[in-house]
Amino acid sequence: MQATPSASPLQAQGIAISASLLAFLLIRPSNGVEVSHSCAKKKAQGWGPPCAYLRVGSKTPLIALCAFGLLALTGCGPKAPAAADQVVPVRVRAPTHIQQPVSVSAGGAIEANVTAQGAFQIAGRVDKVLVEEGQAVTKGQVLAELDASDFRNAYDAAEAQADTARAADKKAQEGPRSQELEQTRIDSERWLDEYKRMKFLYENKSLAANDFKKIEAGYEAAQQRYDMALKGTRVEDKEAASGQYRAAAAQMHEAQKRQGDTRLVAPIAEFIGMRRIDVGDTVAAGTPVISVLDLNPVKVRVAIPEAEIGRVKEGSRATVTVPSLDGKQFEGKVETVGVAADPASRSYAVKISVANPDRVLRAGMVSDARIFSVEMVNAITVPGNAIVRDSQGVMHVYVYDPGRQRVYARRIETGGLIGSEVEIRSGLAGDEQVVVAGQQNVREGSPARVIGGGQ
Repeated sequence: MQATPSASPLQAQGIAISASLLAFLLIRPSNGVEVSHSCAKKKAQGWGPPCAYLRVGSKTPLIALCAFGLLALTGCGPKAPAAADQVVPVRVRAPTHIQQPVSVSAGGAIEANVTAQGAFQIAGRVDKVLVEEGQAVTKGQVLAELDASDFRNAYDAAEAQADTARAADKKAQEGPRSQELEQTRIDSERWLDEYKRMKFLYENKSLAANDFKKIEAGYEAAQQRYDMALKGTRVEDKEAASGQYRAAAAQMHEAQKRQGDTRLVAPIAEFIGMRRIDVGDTVAAGTPVISVLDLNPVKVRVAIPEAEIGRVKEGSRATVTVPSLDGKQFEGKVETVGVAADPASRSYAVKISVANPDRVLRAGMVSDARIFSVEMVNAITVPGNAIVRDSQGVMHVYVYDPGRQRVYARRIETGGLIGSEVEIRSGLAGDEQVVVAGQQNVREGSPARVIGGGQ
């Protein structure tokens, strides 16, 4: 039988004070008495209650005085320390044995499915900026414009030159008109008549030789013009005119393109990711100024160590956890596996494709990925609340020893989450009784009493 503990000296002193006060009140008149306690004295002794003044009148019940004495008896002394080998009630259970695919874990970052960098193909001054970062755009939508006045003037001049060249080419291809042909025929016949008359006079010595030669030359020239009109434009002239027209047309199209290049349009539909220009800025040709991101699906780029790259295959299932989204998990699959290792880290780049219909995943987010292979492995798990950390941050669980009826800490190495429990990679054999409730109240070697579990 356990002995009843005796009152401490301070508690005995409180009893004596209560008894004296009670006797004093019984022999005093009933018109009232004032009782005071010295705070300084009682606090110096280490047990005194807060400073108080009690006025006891004729209507003050005697029970109140007794309660005050009990307060001195029970509340003023220091509490007895708990026993070092106090038995702690705990709940235990065996680890869960499951089979799961072999997995590879890696940290990575989310990237857009497509990142289209928009840049003007010509230099100029920015006249309009029509979008903001994060804005949804459609393919072909105008994003920004340059001042197009110089390019518009150049196009007008090139268009005029092309019109002139086109008319010359048409004339060359069609040849002389019927009126022109008839005119050359009439002119040829007139010179023929003149030639015949002058020839008659020349043969009869009535015309000087020089005058006849002039008439003869005029007649031959008229005949050649008529022959040329009958044959039309020469092939070489037609080709030259056609070439000049094509060159003028090309210059016009180039001027038209340059005028169109003053407008920057979205190459794809999705969201504006970056904008680096404002109205009035001067931009150089080819400098990216606005980017458009395709965020459905997104790609998660991770680096897989050389020792584990053999477990990663294209099409393998993967899960991606994003800490910034409260640890939300997304399903994906491996899209590409790198074939060349990074010289510094000896790791391979792997891209995981993750559907993102609600656009909650954004480019640049940090993520944790787990890639599963077709191989299966035995694993053991315990509830997450069974795992505790010591003062150095080392993770361990408490294991109950039925023979000794005590608990002992086991240092463990954890893996990832499997359902609602945590995988234990090392530290447990799988047949132990792990403390899953009451583990915060025990320490190494503490005696324990099982109140549940023990499976």
